[in-house]
Amino acid sequence: MANSEYLLSHQELVKAVIIHQNVHDGFWRLNINFNVVATHGKQMPDPCLSVTIQGIGIMKADPTDEMAVDAALTNPEKIEPVHEAMPEATAGMQFCRDVYRKVAVHLDDAARPVSAATAVDLRARLQK
Repeated sequence: MANSEYLLSHQELVKAVIIHQNVHDGFWRLNINFNVVATHGKQMPDPCLSVTIQGIGIMKADPTDEMAVDAALTNPEKIEPVHEAMPEATAGMQFCRDVYRKVAVHLDDAARPVSAATAVDLRARLQK
């Protein structure tokens, strides 16, 4: 059975508005606008005060405000993966040559010799 009433704290209400309005950055807090009017009631001859809520929303806040909610944590922006165009594989031996060239470049970059003697030794191993 569904509840007949849902109570939210001020921070839960701010989080709900942040998500509903798709806000992704900044600190926000609850903002309630009241309308206050002095009047005479129908059944009371004495003056009275009528208070109504004109609007409820959120407004920017300082990060140091203890009532503020961080929108980046509440509603982080979704990062969509970038689909890069993969180069089409060339047919036959050309594909093998291209792959070999890329591997050879990476091996040369990774194995930087410390001294000239080591460089000569590495070249001798590669030629075998």
